[in-house]
Amino acid sequence: MIVVCFHAEFGRFLIRNFKATFGEVLHPNTTVQREQYLKKHPKILNIAVFGPWEYYRSRGFILKEAIQLAFDEVNAGGGVLGRTLNPVWVDNNNYSATAQEQVEKLVADPSIFAVIGPVTSGRVLLFNSLFGDAGMLEVAPLAQCDRINREQSNTLLFMPIASDLMESRALAEWAVKNERNNFLILNDDSRFPMSYGSCVESSFFERDLQVYGRVLFDQSSQKNYIRDQVLQYLDYFPVQNIIYLSRTGDDVDYGDLAEWITARIPDAAFYFNEFTTLDRMLKFKVDKSRIFMPASIPLNEKNCSGLRKFLKIEGYERDFLSLIVYRSVHIFADAIRKTGTLNSDSIAETMRTETMDTPLGPFHFSTHGFESDASLEILSLEELERKWNEIESEED
Repeated sequence: MIVVCFHAEFGRFLIRNFKATFGEVLHPNTTVQREQYLKKHPKILNIAVFGPWEYYRSRGFILKEAIQLAFDEVNAGGGVLGRTLNPVWVDNNNYSATAQEQVEKLVADPSIFAVIGPVTSGRVLLFNSLFGDAGMLEVAPLAQCDRINREQSNTLLFMPIASDLMESRALAEWAVKNERNNFLILNDDSRFPMSYGSCVESSFFERDLQVYGRVLFDQSSQKNYIRDQVLQYLDYFPVQNIIYLSRTGDDVDYGDLAEWITARIPDAAFYFNEFTTLDRMLKFKVDKSRIFMPASIPLNEKNCSGLRKFLKIEGYERDFLSLIVYRSVHIFADAIRKTGTLNSDSIAETMRTETMDTPLGPFHFSTHGFESDASLEILSLEELERKWNEIESEED
């Protein structure tokens, strides 16, 4: 009995000393803890930036540099509500187990106000409920899967990009306009490309476009396996155009496939869902007028100033993913300014209902949290190179 009382009193002693030292006892509710942290630190706003940044960098995408540029610009303009935005970088190296551990730490950390990321649909589908339950705003810049938050169960989740369904409809419109038909889809079997491929099939069916089938492969498939599968379709069906959907593109494989297929089908168009950069695509020994990619940010005069900033960044290979993540930070910052408070629910309501201003033009979300009325263009490598060269040659 004496021992029990001693331990109970000792426990109370530790708590009293903790309060005296740190001035507070952590509330069991994470949202309340976050509010307490914000009151104690009125000059800073910590934003977790969560994704496989070095992994993407090795493939030519300067996502980390683009996000940092946006943070620097926001802070140079006075930050938000008198606070400096502080990016807390969290790199999962594209490992699921690592990502799981990092998410569990983030949702329990009261110093983190919101999350930029993850960047892929699979990670968002896996983790968004954890962030939502913790009351954390989440801006997932590159997650396109139309299944994400379809029931709108997480009101704090936003994907500032066109959904794969919207992009596939833009592709169908391009096909109709350019009188292209009789498609074959090359599709790796990971979650995003499988979902994207289904959207393409649905969108093409709506426009009476013929899709003969999908060649499915995984990341370890040999190139000769994919070629053999394609050959079987070419032997039995009048395939005229190819759509290549992949989670992570290797530009060498892309080039080999494009050269081989366009040699076999002389008038074919080859569409990629933008998982390698324009600079790497231009190295392919194929007709640049026959290879197509989506332009997610309009390459026009209004965006010239913002786009030229990227052309000056060392290592920028003229990809659109880096532009999208850059714009995402500005969307988030402007939503906080317009809301005038750090209440997550109020910021989310602003994001759902108002138009945000960014250096790459105004932005508005759809009811499902994707980009509304995205200005998507399907452009050939030839057209993309010409437009980028025009932007680079323009004077301020």
